[in-house]
Parts: sequence; C-alpha cells; structure tokens
Amino acid sequence: MKEYSTLTTKEQKTYDFIVRYSKKYGKYPLLTEIAKGIGITSKGVAHRYVKSLEKAGKILRFSNKHRGISTIEKRPLFLKSLGRIAAGGPIEAISDQQRIELEYLFTNKKSYALKVKGESMIDAGINDGDWVIIEESKKFYKSKVHVILVDNQDVTLKYIEKINSEEIKLIPANKAYKEKIYPVERISIQGYVVGQVRIY
Repeated sequence: MKEYSTLTTKEQKTYDFIVRYSKKYGKYPLLTEIAKGIGITSKGVAHRYVKSLEKAGKILRFSNKHRGISTIEKRPLFLKSLGRIAAGGPIEAISDQQRIELEYLFTNKKSYALKVKGESMIDAGINDGDWVIIEESKKFYKSKVHVILVDNQDVTLKYIEKINSEEIKLIPANKAYKEKIYPVERISIQGYVVGQVRIY
C-alpha cells in the first residue's frame, strides 16, 4: 500500500481539497467538483487522483453511492440532528439545523442524533437533555428503546410490547408515566437507540 508521505503534489492537493470541502459542506465532493477545486478540467484525471488516494489508504470509495468517497483519517464526526424527541407525551416532530459533534466514528450510515425532552425514560438511563443515537429501522426489538411515530405526526421514545396483531403497547421507563396502547395502524417504528451522549 502506498504511504501518505509518497503522495504526489497533485494527489496531496486533491486530498486536501476533499478534506476542506467535507468540513465546509458536511458532504464529500463529486469528481467534477474535485476537478474544479484543484484547477483542472478533466474529470478523468480527477478520477485517477482519487483512485490513487484510495490505493494510498487515505480515502474509501463506494461505487453504488452518490458522492461515494470518504476520508478515513481520524477526525470529529458530525451527526445530523433531526430535532427533539418526546420522552413524556408525544410532541410534534420539528426538524432543525443543529449538528452534534462526536469524537468517535460511527460507521453506520443509517445513524442520526435526537435530543431527548422529558423524563419518561429515566429508569433506562435516558434523561431530559441527553442526545440519543438512533439507527434507522422498521423492525421491532422487545429489549430496545425505540423511536415511534404516532399518527404520522408525533414522535416519542419508548419500549414496545406487541399485545396482538392489532394493538401495540408503548412502555415508559418511569413509574410516574402510564403505558399507552395504540392500534397498529397508528404506529410507525422509526428506529432504535444504539448510543447516548450526555453533555454536562
């Protein structure tokens, strides 16, 4: 494998542009953007530099993905924030433009962050103001804390118990809150908690 110190001037310039672009825009550049960014017109030449960076172990490429490159240096990762999540009664789901910076790498591309509002999950160790890391999934796991969309507009954080083919119970982790039963058609599982961040 090619070492970082042996990168050519053009390869180094390409790598530096990719890093700058990803930090500025929160995504990785297309080949046309790389070519323009390093002052050339040929997308083919840009592709050759990118391929060399892959061989050097500086980036990863994903052939089946739009903007399918990623640097693999250790650096902070920004997870998108999709808004607030109720841990009391359901609240209206409102997206925002905040980002949460993590010092370790989440390799799962389906992960995102939500900030908890409420105390219904405190016995599960999830407090008001915590950030929970969610993995997108429609599957039901009895032992996991799920993000549940109610009536296609309100979102909440709860354990789930399937009562029968027609009803689902949402279970809080706080004795001060009551369990609630909903018809299955009113419930949509959005994902489940895979991690947690508490900022003091």
